[in-house]
Amino acid sequence: MRKKNLEIFEQAVKLAGSGKYESWKDIQKELVQKGYRKAPDLLGGDKIRSVLDFQCAHAQKKTGA
Repeated sequence: MRKKNLEIFEQAVKLAGSGKYESWKDIQKELVQKGYRKAPDLLGGDKIRSVLDFQCAHAQKKTGA
């Protein structure tokens, strides 16, 4: 169970760093589509959402998206 939760967080950070997503909402949708049904619960906190949003913005600046 914990391993799956960690996998969801790792995937979220990886997606945020890709430069393909604008916000945590886009990442959450992608994770749910990939079968991570617990993503909405695990990405429900303000801190993780802020971190993902920051990472998305930073990655988009780097890729020029």
